[in-house]
Amino acid sequence: MARHALHLLATVALLGLTGCGSTTTPVPPCCYQGDVTTTRLGTLPVRTEDGRTLPFAEAYPGFTPQQGLFTTPLPLNEMQPQDVIYGSLVPLVPLYDANGDGRLEKPELLVLYAREAARATGIRLAHLGGDTPVWAVSAPNADVGGLVTWVEARRDTMTPEGQAIFRDLERLGQDLRTRGSEGRDDKADAIWIR
Repeated sequence: MARHALHLLATVALLGLTGCGSTTTPVPPCCYQGDVTTTRLGTLPVRTEDGRTLPFAEAYPGFTPQQGLFTTPLPLNEMQPQDVIYGSLVPLVPLYDANGDGRLEKPELLVLYAREAARATGIRLAHLGGDTPVWAVSAPNADVGGLVTWVEARRDTMTPEGQAIFRDLERLGQDLRTRGSEGRDDKADAIWIR
């Protein structure tokens, strides 16, 4: 009996550690309302402002999905207008609100992250996708982690505007995680809105 209980406990622990799924399989978002493309990031073409369609690897040279059980997430999973106190992020909410609900959710934030990263590194990206723009993406955690890692490796060489966007996404993510404990200091942070 004790052996059976130990085996059951080990199985539950393993499922808990793996999240009941793979980090490399695209999983549709559970709560996002609107059109979403569920795919591996590396398979998405991108369209530049001059009308060229490039493979993802050309716009993001050196991009590789993260390996392993634990991957790096986006700095935040949702952004609501009242949360956006940093000046670099204010104009982005309406640009990336694909479903028009007034907030940015993970599939929209992933597009923001990918598009702004390319633009900050010199690729004048019009949109993800080829002939048909993709404005909401659900990708495997390994791909998300790979993109976050790709951005971090290039932050020092990004345009000042790009550096501000990614710095402020991190700050906002930290603000949202600490809300309810110590919380953010709206008066001190308001200086970032210009």
